[in-house]
Amino acid sequence: MMPHLALDGAALQPEVSTGNRDAAAVRRWLIIALFASIFLQRFALPIGEDGLAINLLVTVFALLVLALRGAVTLDPVRTVLFFVLAGAASLSTALNAGVASVPSLALFLLIYAPYMMSLRNSEGVFEACVRAFQVMVLICALMGILQFLAQFAIGHSIPFSFRGMVPDWLLLPGFNTENPLRWNSPYFKSNGFFLVEPSTFSQYLALAVILEILYFGVSWRLLIFGLALPTSYSGTGLVLLLFILPWLMLYRRAYGAVVGGLVLVLLAVATGSLWNLDALLSRVNEFGSEGSSAHARFIAGAWVVGTFLLDSARDVIFGLGPGSYPQHVKLVPYEAHDPAWVKMIFEYGLLGSAVFWPFFLISVFRGSVSRWVSWSALIGYLTFGGMLLDPRLQIWILVFCVLPKRLPAEETRPEPEWSTPLNHLRTVS
Repeated sequence: MMPHLALDGAALQPEVSTGNRDAAAVRRWLIIALFASIFLQRFALPIGEDGLAINLLVTVFALLVLALRGAVTLDPVRTVLFFVLAGAASLSTALNAGVASVPSLALFLLIYAPYMMSLRNSEGVFEACVRAFQVMVLICALMGILQFLAQFAIGHSIPFSFRGMVPDWLLLPGFNTENPLRWNSPYFKSNGFFLVEPSTFSQYLALAVILEILYFGVSWRLLIFGLALPTSYSGTGLVLLLFILPWLMLYRRAYGAVVGGLVLVLLAVATGSLWNLDALLSRVNEFGSEGSSAHARFIAGAWVVGTFLLDSARDVIFGLGPGSYPQHVKLVPYEAHDPAWVKMIFEYGLLGSAVFWPFFLISVFRGSVSRWVSWSALIGYLTFGGMLLDPRLQIWILVFCVLPKRLPAEETRPEPEWSTPLNHLRTVS
């Protein structure tokens, strides 16, 4: 019987059996992929219009190594759904020949092909990856806090971008890495130094907060994450926490976190004039403001669908082909982002969407180690924006939801209960 979570360091003990050695190799390669998805996410090879993300190459290489070692197996249901999805996507491409982007189709299939896989031996994998991810985000959080505070002391000489530090051809284009608090403001939102945008910084912090409460409780790391989050001045991470955090804290009976959070909020309000609290609160009004980030992220995409897709039954069913959404966004007089559901239906139609979403949900939820983590992945996937072809947070979903699975006999068991405040979840046989 596969054990439940054991975040007590057992995963780091010397390996003695072949099975343990294999599990250790799986942990190492997945942690390497996580590392690349965070610390190398700004870098790309100059291939194609948008560049080829280096962290995607690292992920693909890591998964190939695991496949060659025999560490993964194909889930029959997900494999069938993937090939049906590939057929629907290829049909959309063929029907829109000459307009559809074959590289976009290839990227789509490359990103979701690993969703067919499960680990043969996931012993300690989830636990080790949680620990590694928390340390990585902690480094970004500390860098983000330093970034934000230092600019008030020494001005905007703090690097918010790697531009000038590495060759321009090595940098991933198309991201707003240097983002001022307001128009013409001399001060900038933190991006954790390594991350592509402040919104990405807030997303990783939100995921880290959820994992911290789930598996470590009220800790000093939680305080650092909480202090770093408002320096991003981004609402995407806050949206995820708004959906998950109240229920999670009640489920874990983390009343200390509730009290600590309220104290932190009160302190933030009391000192708001020192760190431009109004710039963060103004994000709430953006949903009704055309041209704002929130409007572009959550509302404008539906306008693009209504403008270009609904006039043709064929387009509604089969979509306008991979890569078509960003081309059509250039034709509208307002800013529009690409939430996953919008991009999916616009490019692959109702047919592609009808296959993709069951495939995605089964991959993320069935047999997952934690329902809370799966729900966090789904909510983030729907609200973060750009997630359909995002090679950065996709590895997070793979590592924490898709690849490690509980045995069928364990799927009906409740998740491990919160045990002690000493950062441990004991193994339940």
